[in-house]
Amino acid sequence: MSDQKKLFRGTFLLTAATFTTQLLGMLYLIPFYSIMGGEENLALYGYAYTPYTIMLSIAAAGVPGAVSKFVAKYNALGAYETSRKLYKSSLIVMMVTGILAFLALFFLAPYIAEAQSAAGGSGDHRWSSDDIASVIRVVSFAVIVVPFMATWRGIFQGHESFGPTSASSVVEQILRIVVLLSGAYIVINVMGGSIKTANQIAVFAAFIGAIGATITLAIFWKKRRPMMQEQTATDKSGISLSYVDMYKEIIRYGLPFIIVSVSIPVLLFIDQMTHNNALSLAGVPGSLQDSWFGMLNLTTHKLVMIPTAFASAFAITILPFITKNYQQKLFDNVHEQVKSMILMLLFFVVPAGLGMMILAAPIYTAFYSFNEIGIMILTIYAPVSIVISLFSVTCSIVQGIDKQHLTFYVVITMLIVKAAINIPLIMQFYTVGAVLGTAIALGVGVIMNLIIIKKYGKIRFSAFVAPIFKIIVLSFAMLLAVEIVYYFMITRIDEFTSFNSIITLLITVPVGVLVYLFNAFKTGLADEVLGERAAKIRAKLRFL
Repeated sequence: MSDQKKLFRGTFLLTAATFTTQLLGMLYLIPFYSIMGGEENLALYGYAYTPYTIMLSIAAAGVPGAVSKFVAKYNALGAYETSRKLYKSSLIVMMVTGILAFLALFFLAPYIAEAQSAAGGSGDHRWSSDDIASVIRVVSFAVIVVPFMATWRGIFQGHESFGPTSASSVVEQILRIVVLLSGAYIVINVMGGSIKTANQIAVFAAFIGAIGATITLAIFWKKRRPMMQEQTATDKSGISLSYVDMYKEIIRYGLPFIIVSVSIPVLLFIDQMTHNNALSLAGVPGSLQDSWFGMLNLTTHKLVMIPTAFASAFAITILPFITKNYQQKLFDNVHEQVKSMILMLLFFVVPAGLGMMILAAPIYTAFYSFNEIGIMILTIYAPVSIVISLFSVTCSIVQGIDKQHLTFYVVITMLIVKAAINIPLIMQFYTVGAVLGTAIALGVGVIMNLIIIKKYGKIRFSAFVAPIFKIIVLSFAMLLAVEIVYYFMITRIDEFTSFNSIITLLITVPVGVLVYLFNAFKTGLADEVLGERAAKIRAKLRFL
């Protein structure tokens, strides 16, 4: 199978799995929101999850991505024994790292909670520092397992095998949601327990999901191991690295992965540490601050991450292929793969992000309840998904062309920008200001990444201009069609109810998808982006 076909196949598998997990991650919020009783009660969940995500990124130490890159590089050189030596030892290292990170987060929980409370702004708040610390301690147990599990996924990805990552991520999400919903429901409605206890059960579900994912990977490993052993037996490269040399290289690869993986959580943490104080300075009552933070950090954020599912899949898939071709100095292949990934990403993400923006009211109401503030935040946040997606993929490309050390400067610059402008923007625009701060900071990061890619990857961005222009034009044509249908519907039904919002979405979303795809195939854009797959789709759907 050619690299291009493997790239498309891997992207399809990971996109399907990521979409499934993201969709489930969005749908579970409907019953969870109902069980917990609104944004303010969900804020505790968000307060715990952000420091957990940051610690998880540090615990993994960038090893999953670094292992994927290392294995891809040495497999390309035929040094299969070196790859095997690395991934066997990396799993042991990650087991130890996970335990140490768990202990650190568990014992630092009270101090993190105190810092959060200090940043909580003035007025009465729903949650105390003790409440926040208790939930952080519960979620810390997941840190024991996740780095090990994520590294195992990286090993498979380095071998250009994406099925195990796809399957294990779906299993992980299903188990997590089942435990989360059933646990929260039983605590509140059967046992008559507190909202805090329900939040503790909800975050503990992350640990159960990680266990399920690890078992799934073990099943795949049992099937794939003989093939990998045969591959190792063919090693005639003569390359032999000591453990010291291997881990020097892993650290060199891993540090940028840490920086990139922690960047989005740190952006959210900056919001967490500045949001309520900035609202206090702007004169917003303390009774509203936790509720608005819940909308920013959880309800709208979950919805916005749906379009970014493409980016997650593309970033994972593209890394080993670009690494291999860059190591073999096949720069034309690198150019084609970068072009394919960026255009394919934008082909899906641009209409999805803009469509979510224009349908923010029925989307938010369908998943939660009608809330003017939540809808306003989602309207601004939805197109930011395009920038988040581009940042994720361009970081992966920078790492693939072996310039990962430059990502440090990109992320540090981005975080400085976010920290500098966040409070002024929140004071001026309230919670929407935090979204604008994220968009501006990520935009700076994307521009810096593109400059690096052009300079060192020999990428000819002039070839991207025409198809990107077509994507934008067709996306706005889609928006016009959706807006006409949406306006027609809201003049005839009450959009303030969840049921009517669902009906609205069931009509407007298919209209948008059909208009966009029809125009994409008729103008030839789909052929340019999807290649031979466009012809196969056209053969099955003759109206295209």
